[in-house]
Amino acid sequence: MSPRTLLGALALGLVAALPATAQTQPPIRLIVGFPPGGGIDLLTRVMGEGLAARLGRTVVVENRTGAGGNIAADAVAKAAPDGNTLGAIPAGPLVINRHIYRTMPFDPLADFTPISRFAAIPVVFLAAPNAGITDIASLRARLAAGPLPCGTPGAGTTQHLAVALLMREIGRDCTIVHYRGTGPALPDLLSGTIALYTDTVVTGLPPARDGRARAIAIASPTRSALAPEVPVVAESVPGFVAETWLALLGPRGMAEAQAARLEDAMIALARDRAVAARLRDLASEPVGSTRAELAETIRAQDAVWGPVAREAKVTAD
Repeated sequence: MSPRTLLGALALGLVAALPATAQTQPPIRLIVGFPPGGGIDLLTRVMGEGLAARLGRTVVVENRTGAGGNIAADAVAKAAPDGNTLGAIPAGPLVINRHIYRTMPFDPLADFTPISRFAAIPVVFLAAPNAGITDIASLRARLAAGPLPCGTPGAGTTQHLAVALLMREIGRDCTIVHYRGTGPALPDLLSGTIALYTDTVVTGLPPARDGRARAIAIASPTRSALAPEVPVVAESVPGFVAETWLALLGPRGMAEAQAARLEDAMIALARDRAVAARLRDLASEPVGSTRAELAETIRAQDAVWGPVAREAKVTAD
């Protein structure tokens, strides 16, 4: 049974493999803030399937889109802390959005029970094929003569803030050009209209692999199994990391035993070889952090992206 078919069956309560106790408990609502079929949604469905199997509970994925993921995150923050409502929440609503949205309906640092970071999706820097940029050193050298046009898939995205952070770290500047996603940006990169494009590995690696663009660096902590031949930015700029990621969180005030059980299930899920292979098929790296590690990740990345967003003067309504 495919992941989508399995999750659909779970949503209808038709999976015979679930124990009878699952029928006597309410389903777990797993809320995600992005539309069905996208990368975050597909990762969420892998998460939901695994949780259902490990907890013996029906898991229903609920897509509540809008406001950069804030609507879904707010629904989780305001839910009863009974373990029946959880959130598959990416980095944006937790460590970026409060620095760019004029108002926020929740406090990402106080209104959740962090459970586990499930998967990481690194940022990749792509150069136009004829730009003469092969790595971070040659990018710095090219920028010494003046700013180059650098594209992003949208203002306030992790990719936008990643290129802003990179420019700050290498002491250079570029002319930011925002697109509405990778689709409209790619032709401009391939033609050389923009010299650099910042993307996630999900949509950034395919044009690099077929030779249409050059992947000059990935912003993961270490070389990625998704593209081990591509150097990481940290090899040239020590400590540089720029990733989006997906984590499981619940409302503030969840019982310790309940949160601990979910944490154990998530760690086991991320360490499962078949699950890890499926995550890599979706261009993400399995993580499986502890609750404490996720809480520290949120605090640390909030401290990194806040100043970058303010310097870039990014705002959203």
